[in-house]
Amino acid sequence: MQKHIRWLLAEIDRWVADGVVTAEQAGRLRSRYGDTAPVVPWGLIVFATAGAVVVGLGVILLFAYNWDAIPKPGKLALIFGAIVAAHAGAIKLLAGDGWKPKLGEALSVLGTMFYGAGIWLVAQVYNIDEHYPNGFLFWALGALAMAWALRSTANGLLAAVLLVVWGTSESFGFHNPDLWSLLLLAGALLPLAWLNRSALLLAATLVAILFITITGVSIWGALGHGFTSCLAIAILLVALARSAAAAGIGFEPGVRVMEFLGLVAFVVCGYLLSFHGAVDDLLDWSRNLGPDEYAAAVFSWLLFAAALAAWGLFGWRALRLRDTKYNLEDWLLPVAAIHSYIAAVNGDRDWIELVALTMNLVLLGIAAMWMWRGCRESRLGPTVARSCLPGSSTCSTARPRAASPSSSSEASSLPRHSTTGRSSATREVSREDPFRDRRCGAAGHPARLHGGAARVDRAVRNAAHAQDRAGRSERPDARSLCPVQL
Repeated sequence: MQKHIRWLLAEIDRWVADGVVTAEQAGRLRSRYGDTAPVVPWGLIVFATAGAVVVGLGVILLFAYNWDAIPKPGKLALIFGAIVAAHAGAIKLLAGDGWKPKLGEALSVLGTMFYGAGIWLVAQVYNIDEHYPNGFLFWALGALAMAWALRSTANGLLAAVLLVVWGTSESFGFHNPDLWSLLLLAGALLPLAWLNRSALLLAATLVAILFITITGVSIWGALGHGFTSCLAIAILLVALARSAAAAGIGFEPGVRVMEFLGLVAFVVCGYLLSFHGAVDDLLDWSRNLGPDEYAAAVFSWLLFAAALAAWGLFGWRALRLRDTKYNLEDWLLPVAAIHSYIAAVNGDRDWIELVALTMNLVLLGIAAMWMWRGCRESRLGPTVARSCLPGSSTCSTARPRAASPSSSSEASSLPRHSTTGRSSATREVSREDPFRDRRCGAAGHPARLHGGAARVDRAVRNAAHAQDRAGRSERPDARSLCPVQL
């Protein structure tokens, strides 16, 4: 809760006692401004976390210096004791209220880190010489277990990082891409991101899936297989974002994440394919083939089929339900992907020239449409941003609601400086705003505020700005009620 909101809520009781507002109006003010998140002591959390890290490093250095002198049972007791103590404290804090669950989640991550360190320490104690990527796999499985047991987003993020490390270790270290990392990311972390409504976890999981897919498919087959798989995932994410927005799934931040990542990946791929030399290198499935080019081709075709199916379902919904919102330039994405896949399979020089030309036209059309939409909505910032970073376009294409003639005439008929008395419209506004009589004279003239009345007016306007930053659509605007001269 911000400072001026706390001041406003503290002053409401004094206003009721002084007769400035009625009890009913005070209740309405409390309900409007009182629904705020509890204060999180970020200073305590940050310094406590930093202190815990420093103390933990000191303890680690102490035990590392004397590790050889500690017997094996003592080493195991230290490892498992640290894990149990960290998770026990995390569970106790997660059961509390206010800011305690946030600190408890951080402590649970610390316990998961102790668990990962314990894997390597136990291997060292008993001289276990094993396939080292399996250590990251067991660590990731432990993080996944804690993420689901505690519904912890932080543990889910740690699990995503560990699964990427495991998958890339298998791919680059042993040239053995493993689909299990993709299955764990898609089957374990995507549902958790949905349940927690965590856009951050969703973004991390999608980036991990994209990275492991590109590296694994490229090692299986050729660089062209990995590149076309990335392009297919990009248009698949955009299609899923459009379908989710049209269905109203109630996870708008997640929809924006899918749209942003998909558009960014497509723009990067399209920019690379706008050069003839890059097209020749990136869309050649027969160059530098890996150990299993058939698996790479099948995987790439499956992603392409899934992307086209998603766009087909969205197009069918758009034709069936006329109120489905979409951007016209969205349909350029599957067209560009089809051209790219044909060029990758065909390998003809004429198709390569056509793909480069198509990608230049597609990027030009998308940028032009985004800039036109920003200009139509009279927003300079989005217009410039979309011309430079097109991946930040919004999911909805709803046009700004135009003012009706009746509302315009009613607005123009309201007197701004009445000299004969307050009209009925002015009296109606005064019932909604208990502070109008203190800001305006008896006849509705602008009045200069002094002392407590000025502070009241500033508090109302600051609270309105605070709700505006919080994204609330309805709020009182003290400046529109009467012209106030401060």
